[in-house]
Amino acid sequence: MKAKVFEVMLHKLPSGASPASALEEQLNEFLAQRPNVQVMATHLNTIVAPAEPNALPDSTASAIIIFCTLFYTS
Repeated sequence: MKAKVFEVMLHKLPSGASPASALEEQLNEFLAQRPNVQVMATHLNTIVAPAEPNALPDSTASAIIIFCTLFYTS
């Protein structure tokens, strides 16, 4: 089994762009280039860096990154 990690950095998306659409585009491009891939599982995670304990993230100082890991066989 292999794994491929995709990421979407919210602060790098154009204004009004959907993080879901950006991630979907990356996944579809990867799968289109590999027609024999069999998807085994996926995992989604969001990270706020740097972490700010006991507070909401400050959008000017933090980066929010969405990771999607695709586990597959080919």
